Amino acid sequence: MDLALYFVTSLPALAIGETPPFGLSEFRRKCDGVLSKDQLNALDALLSGTENEDPFVSAYLARETQLRNVAGRLRAAAWGGDVRFSARMYSGYDVTFAKKISEAFTKTSPLEKEMEIDRARFWMADELAGFGEFTAAHAYAYAVKLRICERWAQMTEEKGKEAIEKVINDNDPDSKQDFS
Repeated sequence: MDLALYFVTSLPALAIGETPPFGLSEFRRKCDGVLSKDQLNALDALLSGTENEDPFVSAYLARETQLRNVAGRLRAAAWGGDVRFSARMYSGYDVTFAKKISEAFTKTSPLEKEMEIDRARFWMADELAGFGEFTAAHAYAYAVKLRICERWAQMTEEKGKEAIEKVINDNDPDSKQDFS
């Protein structure tokens, strides 16, 4: 068993809503010496959202564009016929992913909608990594899922209140009230 294969198979399982075993920066450090230079470059591109020749990175960025297009179309339709939406170009179309995103937008709670979108991303990361022998793509998928878990672990009621207060205060510069 080579080092990269052992590394990927030894990573702890992740689940949305649970505190991840370590952060994304620690995961990136763990990848040093295990993934090749090209694979590390692909991982860095994935994490920064920049193009890379790696098939996983390219496909992931295309699916994120697909997500924004589906969301944009649904929002434009909800706002009425006068709103126009211009889709961004991307390669590949994943019918199942589009359906999962569309279903997420049927949720009435914004929190539930975000959860469903991130569940779709979890699914998509696994789909892009593929099944069978573990490869660097599985490490990339793990990074995507770890970022999602890290985000959800940081969400607290207090941080939510702070964000709402910031939006309210930013939109009304004369109102610097404490809403607690």
